[in-house]
Amino acid sequence: MENLDVSSFGPVWFWAAVSVILLAGEVATGTFVLMFFAAAAGLTTAAVALTPMGLWGQLICFGATGLISLVAGKKVIRARMQSLAKSSFMSDERHEFVADASLEVGAEGQLSYQGAPFTAINIGSAAIRSGDRVRVEGTQGIKIKVSKLG
Repeated sequence: MENLDVSSFGPVWFWAAVSVILLAGEVATGTFVLMFFAAAAGLTTAAVALTPMGLWGQLICFGATGLISLVAGKKVIRARMQSLAKSSFMSDERHEFVADASLEVGAEGQLSYQGAPFTAINIGSAAIRSGDRVRVEGTQGIKIKVSKLG
C-alpha cells in the first residue's frame, strides 16, 4: 500500500474534514456554538472549491462566516426559545389520564403523562393512588397541577 500524501488532498478536503469534526464536536457537546463554525467550514469548503484562494483568504472566509452565522443564529435561536417559554400547556388543562403513582394532597411527585415523566402537584382535596383517574387542572412552570376525579 502506498503512503498517502496528506498535501494531495488540498484545501477543499481539509475544510470538509474541519466541518465534519466540528459537527461531531457539536453532537458531543450540544452547545450550539460549534454548529455555526461547522457551517462556516462547509461554506469555506464551497468557496475554496469554486474560487482558488490562499491560506489567508480561507481563514478570513472561515472566520467571517463563522462569526456572522454565530451572531445571526444565536439571535434566531434566542427569539425562538423566548417564544416557546411564553407558551404554556393550556391545551392540556382539563385533560384526564390514569395516575401511575400515588400522590398525597398538596404533595409533589412524578407522574407519567403523555408517555413522559412530569413533576405533578396534587392540588385536589383527595389523595391520588396509582390507577386513579386524574385531571390536569393547570400548570406551574413545567409542572402539572392535578386532582383526583370522582
